[in-house]
Amino acid sequence: MDVIANNIANASTTAFKRERVVFQDYLFEMKGEGPKDLRQVQMVLDYGVVPDMKNGELNPTNNPLDVALDNEGFMVVENDQGERLYTRNGKFQVSVAGELVTQTGERILGTNDQPIRINPEDVNIVISDDGTIRSDLGEIGQIQMIQFDNYQGLERRGDSLYFTDRPERPTVGLRLIQGALEGSNVNPIQQVTNMISVLRSYQSMERSLNDYSEMRDGAVDRLSRVQA
Repeated sequence: MDVIANNIANASTTAFKRERVVFQDYLFEMKGEGPKDLRQVQMVLDYGVVPDMKNGELNPTNNPLDVALDNEGFMVVENDQGERLYTRNGKFQVSVAGELVTQTGERILGTNDQPIRINPEDVNIVISDDGTIRSDLGEIGQIQMIQFDNYQGLERRGDSLYFTDRPERPTVGLRLIQGALEGSNVNPIQQVTNMISVLRSYQSMERSLNDYSEMRDGAVDRLSRVQA
């Protein structure tokens, strides 16, 4: 329920990736009635929460510093603690120090793992689909883009930032689109439907537990009367 509620709350967040709970069947043996005094019990356990990397809708902005990723992957940023983080939110700006940064101040890293600097003299900024940034004065740098073989284990840090220690790999089929931002890939109607389904399942299980409790109490009461 918490995952669904968080998805709904971020339905309008730039480049937000909806999360889903992954379940795993779990089979074990416990003592019980049977020829071997053992019986198998199968349960479903929540294995973890993973992001759905499906693209969100592209929203044109005509801002030359806005970029959107087309296909799954991330741009690499660095926070003030020197931590390497990942984002798909391409709402960039130039800081007072002349560095290309996110809205929350993380520095955008180039392919040389250094922050990208844009000088006041750099006008008519053009960002090509491979992340190369140019101005009238020439090439400025290239935005670093990466992909992962497996997107499980990504740790959400808020503000559309992720952290992971999984190995990166070179990008395949990933490109940047200048002058646009990626919208959230959350379908609010679908998420509300999921929330209703979860709530009904919870209510059904609660009724079953109450029925079982009443049956048990009734059996104990009848047994105590017989013994009396």
